[in-house]
Amino acid sequence: MFRYILSLLSFFAVFLLSAGEVFLFQTTDLHGIMHNSGENSGTPSVLAAISEDADRIGRDKTILIDCGDLLQGSLESAEDKGETMIRLLNAAKYDIWVPGNHDFEFGPKIFSKRIAEFKGTTLAANLKFPNIKSYKVIEKNGYKIAIIGITNPHLGLWLFNHEEEGFHVLPAEISYRQLVPALRKIRADVIILAIHSGIYPSKRLDDPGLFSFARRHPEVQVILGGHTHEKIVCKELGKSKVCYFQAGAHGGGYLRIKLIFDDSKKRLKEVSGEYVPVAPCSNLPEKFRIQKKYHPVICRNFPVRLSEKKIAELFALAIHKEIPGIRGVFHGALTAFRPKKPILNRIHLFQLCPFENKVVIGYITKAEFDAIIKEQKDSEKAGMRQYSWCHPETLEIWKNNPEKRLPFAFNSYVASSAGGRFPVLKNILTHQDVKAFITEKRIFDLLENYVKEVYK
Repeated sequence: MFRYILSLLSFFAVFLLSAGEVFLFQTTDLHGIMHNSGENSGTPSVLAAISEDADRIGRDKTILIDCGDLLQGSLESAEDKGETMIRLLNAAKYDIWVPGNHDFEFGPKIFSKRIAEFKGTTLAANLKFPNIKSYKVIEKNGYKIAIIGITNPHLGLWLFNHEEEGFHVLPAEISYRQLVPALRKIRADVIILAIHSGIYPSKRLDDPGLFSFARRHPEVQVILGGHTHEKIVCKELGKSKVCYFQAGAHGGGYLRIKLIFDDSKKRLKEVSGEYVPVAPCSNLPEKFRIQKKYHPVICRNFPVRLSEKKIAELFALAIHKEIPGIRGVFHGALTAFRPKKPILNRIHLFQLCPFENKVVIGYITKAEFDAIIKEQKDSEKAGMRQYSWCHPETLEIWKNNPEKRLPFAFNSYVASSAGGRFPVLKNILTHQDVKAFITEKRIFDLLENYVKEVYK
């Protein structure tokens, strides 16, 4: 009898301890990685592990959140424009997706389609775009969890035509303050901010960081971040007691975050978390399986171990071949990858050109050309080089008429200032006389066509 009573008491003790728990599972910066490589097990293995973990704990106690840069970053994801990544989120039954800056690269039509396909809720309080909500209140285990989503507010430093495409963003602080009256009425048991932004201030981005946000808004008790690819587990932001989490990048694992509530006061009592590394799994459930594609050789005579300058010239020649009327090109080497064999397939090409950049055309004078060159030479100290290529007649034309405006081509990312690195270039391209515009010519496609023809 005594043992029976003890067993009964133990059962109720465990029940009472677990009754005040809610678990958050966070991923971020998965970047379309679908297959294991090196230290990263890939999105399918990670999301399958999260799904199993959430089922084990109980879906009535779990919330699954992705903090952005989900769709773009691999050749497979570029080919289907992120459709498979959304399918994988749905397979794991994700509740929330907060888009990151790379999630806008396929344009507004594809972005809108991905939102429609996602079975959870897409959150971005600072983004004015159809079918995106500012926040969501989710009830789990008897508690109201308010989740606010904010995308990176600096889209204009990465995307050349974000305003024209309908991607209107506001600062995080302004967007959050607009929500405060509604949040007060909700009377949530905990407020969580899920944001595609890092923890530390950035002078280049004119970003104060999240420490100052936490000081001003202590009612936000948990912040889930992203964008900077750091792995941070439960860092208190100064004296604010706000806990910050960030799950790293590229599908090496995920964060399991535990919220413990005081049942008597209905108040958050404790926050803790752990990073859960995930090993590649060769026997995934059917809904998480991805078929590897065969990528045929596109050329057999590619020059090996090209210098950074030669890679940049390769981009310039590919662009000039497609747009012969231009008088010069500004385009640097995009990555440190250099082919070691003369045989290339599309995976190698993607390693050379892994972004969805397009060609921007602008008409510039000799003085503007010199100002761009000076800024880019200064930027070399920080390792950001954008070499120029000029048609042989360009400087000769300017010798006689330096005020004449000549058409130059730019990488759309660099034309947007390359994340704040080239403000002079961006300012020049905003001048009315420059008549800058973005084309539909994707630089990856131009490079592929050029390589196929020149290095057969």
